[in-house]
Amino acid sequence: MDYAKKICALCLFAFSCMGFAEPQIAAGSKTAYHFDSKYTYTPVPDGYDAFYIDHVGRHGSRYISKSKYEDIAYQTLLIAESKGQLTHLGKDLLDQISRIAQLNKGHYGALTDLGRQNIRLISQRMLDNYPTVFKGQKIEVISSSSPRAKETANIFVEAFHSKYPQINVTQQQEDQQTLLRFFEYSPAYKEFKQSKKVKNAVKSIENMPDSWEMGQHFLQRIFSDEFIHKYLDKGLEIKENSSIKSMDFVIAVYQLYQESLSFSPQLLAEHHVDLNSFFHEDEKTQFNNIVTVKNYLQIGPAFDANGIQIKIAAPLLWDMLNTADIAIKNNNIDANLRFAHAETVSPLETLLEIEGTATVANSILQYPLVWQADKIIPMMANIQWIFYKSKKADQPILVKVLLNEQEVHLPIKTEHYPYYNWDDVKQFYLTKLNKLGLSPQSSAIDMLKNLR
Repeated sequence: MDYAKKICALCLFAFSCMGFAEPQIAAGSKTAYHFDSKYTYTPVPDGYDAFYIDHVGRHGSRYISKSKYEDIAYQTLLIAESKGQLTHLGKDLLDQISRIAQLNKGHYGALTDLGRQNIRLISQRMLDNYPTVFKGQKIEVISSSSPRAKETANIFVEAFHSKYPQINVTQQQEDQQTLLRFFEYSPAYKEFKQSKKVKNAVKSIENMPDSWEMGQHFLQRIFSDEFIHKYLDKGLEIKENSSIKSMDFVIAVYQLYQESLSFSPQLLAEHHVDLNSFFHEDEKTQFNNIVTVKNYLQIGPAFDANGIQIKIAAPLLWDMLNTADIAIKNNNIDANLRFAHAETVSPLETLLEIEGTATVANSILQYPLVWQADKIIPMMANIQWIFYKSKKADQPILVKVLLNEQEVHLPIKTEHYPYYNWDDVKQFYLTKLNKLGLSPQSSAIDMLKNLR
């Protein structure tokens, strides 16, 4: 077994141990949100009650954001069909891509019904699990200016309206969204994303021998050998000034498979769509690694868990620390709810050093063993800080951190996990931010513009 196949085997084993059933294993950041209804929380320390929640969440499952991958897959299959070069399976794939395009038509980037359903479920669980938090005082809600983030926020707070009739969703000014779209304001981060180091790391996954071999096996099930060697291997022009090669097609179809998981199984069955069936298990693992490596590099720990791609989340962390302190001091706000994107949530997770989010792989080829997007940034990914206070005034404020509604470890000492002394947590992050040179003295925009 060569190195790449060992990685695939280890990934499959790791995912199976996590309890994920196919097809979710290989959906990466497109994984539909899932919460195990049998999950149990650690009992709250005696004498303590929850009183405040600080929340950051990604939008719900969405339609594919643009038609790029549909166009690549559909046009390639159409050309092959016109030349009589499609296999029986290839004709089936063409039919399914056509049906997916019809499902997406007019909805690019919008929330799916599955996404909306998951938002409501998370919201209701929050209300049910923490009744002592929601006293009817005030809830502050902010989203990015993205329509799907706005809709996510509005759906989330529907369940709160009876207690909070004045609740509304706000946004920062379009050109000053430093809390939830901080990734747009750092020149150094934009340079990092386009750097040769990042591009070469991505290529190292794409160019693995197994990537090519599995890609060829997939193509052989769809096209004739003549079409593969004469057109795809050399470059096929699918429209004017736009050509693709073999792996472009493979990854386009795989991306569509991942994106299709934003629909409910019932809807996919109703429209006779099952792209999962076109891929073998090892192919899904390998192609997912190719697709997801950009997430790991651009919004995950990459080469340095304190790198520019993580430091840009500092304004959001400062805001969470400050709003928590204000809530504790004034005792007049029940929750701060924020709704944004994977590019918001993932860097924050790593900056917080939440378990499973901040490990740098020894080699880029090993990144799937230390960082799994489906666990870290599925659709509707969320971080919740749940604050508790004692009935006794001399007892410390405690905080519990949830990632996707599950208790997680922080790199901070505690004698009663998952409950941490808030003063210890706050001091840990203040010290970390100061060591990284992330001072709150300057404006968030200035901080982001000057980050290195």
